[in-house]
Amino acid sequence: MHDILGGSNPSARAVTGVVTNPALNRVQQLLFNLPFLTGLGGTTANVFNNNGNNFGNGGIGFPVTNTNQLPEGMTLQKIMFGTMIVFDDELTEGHELGSGLVGKAQGFYIASSVDGTSQTMAFTAKFEESGYVDSLSFFGVHRTQVSESHIAIIGGTGKYLNAEGYAIIKTFPVSAQQHNTDGVETLLQLTAYLAY
Repeated sequence: MHDILGGSNPSARAVTGVVTNPALNRVQQLLFNLPFLTGLGGTTANVFNNNGNNFGNGGIGFPVTNTNQLPEGMTLQKIMFGTMIVFDDELTEGHELGSGLVGKAQGFYIASSVDGTSQTMAFTAKFEESGYVDSLSFFGVHRTQVSESHIAIIGGTGKYLNAEGYAIIKTFPVSAQQHNTDGVETLLQLTAYLAY
């Protein structure tokens, strides 16, 4: 699953939280056009750099900023707490974005812990084979600071009708050989264990 936030070709977008909170105008100005700092990977290091081309027409649409500009007592994780991201991500056979398309994962995740280490996810994986008739639905908490998380399979359609079980989610670092994007990309591997 390839989750891409920001840039010229995003597959995910923030729809609630800091991006829609008028009480945080100063923070919004600092974080202008940055949909969600951590994505599914939970890291912010690649967002905060000042290479001179981050902002404006020639840049990638991320602000030139640093964590010292945040209001006193505020952390990035606290600011992003409660932010909802909707996504329409590609499911591929391999880790490379261009590898064989298996289907699409569509749903949302919410920054559900104040410290930024958990995201509650609800999504449906629709499989291209058979014209997207077959799907699995997932719900659970993805913990970004551990090597793997378990989420529930809560149903399905087509040949997966009434499916139940669980899936293991692993987050992998994205290398330049896999995909070159101007957004923040998170690569997740889903392994499903189900009964139907």
